[in-house]
Amino acid sequence: MADELDEVDGEEVGEATVGAPRPKGRGIFRLIKAVAFVSVIVIVQIVVASMLAPSSQDTTRLARDLAAASHGQAADSQDEHTKDGKDAAKGEDLKEVELGTFNITRFNPATNTTLAIDFELFGTVLAEDYSTFQHHFETNNARIKEQITLTMHSAESANLTDAGLGLIKRQILEKTNRALGQPLLKEVLFSKFNFVER
Repeated sequence: MADELDEVDGEEVGEATVGAPRPKGRGIFRLIKAVAFVSVIVIVQIVVASMLAPSSQDTTRLARDLAAASHGQAADSQDEHTKDGKDAAKGEDLKEVELGTFNITRFNPATNTTLAIDFELFGTVLAEDYSTFQHHFETNNARIKEQITLTMHSAESANLTDAGLGLIKRQILEKTNRALGQPLLKEVLFSKFNFVER
């Protein structure tokens, strides 16, 4: 029985002696895994930060808006003056185009009110792009009218009471150019804009 204990003890001693280098190997492997894990986390954070960082155009626009606000001007009017100045400086010839007459009725179940919006919509295009615009407008007329109608359906009452209708104009301009497939439309203009909430 003593011999059996010695053998067991011998095996235990042998295993302990052979097992001694294993913790170092396991320690290095654990260190490599930890470094890899931390590296992946850092890379993910860098990618997310680069996606959330504003572009140079956004920072330029923000700086211009802040400067306009500090001088007591509205940011939208500053953009319009800048655009007009650029168009005049370049000597670009703009041509007016009719986008349509719209009569939109929208019911709001939350407030149990109906909003009737009537307006004529015009746009401006470069004279050199006029024939291209006409072709794309005729081809995509239904899509363009749908985008304009959807924009007005989703507009807030506060945006409809804005004197310049700046947000609505930008939304219609963006969606119309997207429906055209090219940024041919330079500006959107309202004529005879009326809305009544009942």
